[in-house]
Amino acid sequence: MVSVDAMRTAVGIIGNAIALGLFLSPLPTFIRIWKKKSVEEFSVIPYVATLLNCMLWMVYGFPLCTQIAHWF
Repeated sequence: MVSVDAMRTAVGIIGNAIALGLFLSPLPTFIRIWKKKSVEEFSVIPYVATLLNCMLWMVYGFPLCTQIAHWF
């Protein structure tokens, strides 16, 4: 049987990997904006929301966060 600590570690690693993927997902759009030197009709709202989502996933995946949650 898998221990609870091993499962928490795995979930934290997966969460960080997902956050990294979400954070890098707009990279092709950023490259396109950089090459054209214009933002055209792109809105900033989805990128800010993605950044906040990634930051929350990273906080969730930190070992300190899981230790604090274990105390409660």
